[in-house]
Amino acid sequence: MYAMEQLVRERSRSTLQEAERLRDTRRLRALRRATRLEHRAERRMAQARRRAAEVRSALQSARY
Repeated sequence: MYAMEQLVRERSRSTLQEAERLRDTRRLRALRRATRLEHRAERRMAQARRRAAEVRSALQSARY
């Protein structure tokens, strides 16, 4: 009886450890994805600013 309880306890502990490891992995994956999306958004924003400056410059040139 004691051996069975010990096996169940060890298996539960092992399952909890595996669940924690998976949680950490998923968090890290989500963080990497968020970072990648953030960088992509920053690049698009910089590109939009450059394009707006080009259009503004072209409009100012056309006025004179």
